[in-house]
Amino acid sequence: MTQERKILYLPPTGLSEDILSPEAVSILESLGTVIWNKLDRNYTDDELLEMVPGAAVVVTSWGSPQITEEHVAAAADLQIVGHAAGSVKTRLAPSGHERGIVLLSAADVIAESVAEYTLWAMLSGQRNLFPYEKVMKEERGWKPAHNWPGHSLYSKKVGLVSASMVGRRVIGLLKPFGCDVTVYDPYLSEEDAQLLDVRSVSLEDLFADSDIISVHAPITPETRKMITGAHFQLIRDDALFVHTARSWVLDQDALLAELQKNRFNAYIDVFEPEPLSPDHPIRDLDNVFLSPHVSGHTVENRMRLVEEIVRDIERFFNNRPLRLVVPYEKLKIMA
Repeated sequence: MTQERKILYLPPTGLSEDILSPEAVSILESLGTVIWNKLDRNYTDDELLEMVPGAAVVVTSWGSPQITEEHVAAAADLQIVGHAAGSVKTRLAPSGHERGIVLLSAADVIAESVAEYTLWAMLSGQRNLFPYEKVMKEERGWKPAHNWPGHSLYSKKVGLVSASMVGRRVIGLLKPFGCDVTVYDPYLSEEDAQLLDVRSVSLEDLFADSDIISVHAPITPETRKMITGAHFQLIRDDALFVHTARSWVLDQDALLAELQKNRFNAYIDVFEPEPLSPDHPIRDLDNVFLSPHVSGHTVENRMRLVEEIVRDIERFFNNRPLRLVVPYEKLKIMA
């Protein structure tokens, strides 16, 4: 039965060099006959339509064709789709979910890297060492007459917007620093807040009272630009704002306007639109650290993307609990 099981692996060769480990190859080939994408490009919708009949498993990643209603109709044997990347909102057509096809996402693996980036941003932003590096390298100097003393992360008031997958990992990483962590999340129960050892607060109180604010809200209809100019105006002078979620959740122009006042610092990894235009005024601000949407990318975690997906596929065929399944009910509330 295992050898008869048809598995489609869709990521192209170039991407696979970054995300496909030898262990993943071994596991996948133990589960059935794998049809590997040997091209240096993604398949087209029509190419997938020709291949998908008889497939029990489809593994996808960035750029892979979506599995449409037409694909689902042609894939009578399809049981599970594993997406070796993050967002899966439109990965599988509704008829696939209704038929009971299981959908997996490697978002949890990516969340680890985003949480690490967030902790680094908090530590780096508190210490404010970049001006010293500029003096040392560009000016060939030593300590300037005007010092830029940094701050500690220990015992700081940290406000997290959403106890999401990433947010919860950040909470765990902050434990050794003894921070006073507050969370704005309408769906966080009091019981869960106690288990996480955090306090639930309003969005306004979080922005007004935190030394560090970090945004981890998901994309849903209700989070569209929920962080407004009024919230940015509440941020304390000399506070730190970290943004690794999506610009969907905030008013980017309002954030820029407040940052231009040079009251607080920010570490920003996501923008709207992307890539950020070369002449965007945020590029000129000294109180902002910018990165090009890379908080979720590390060599190690990218190489784990397919591996974690295929481990869950292995669990599926062995009737064991799954780690990375995305319920259809959850997808319905995503924008």
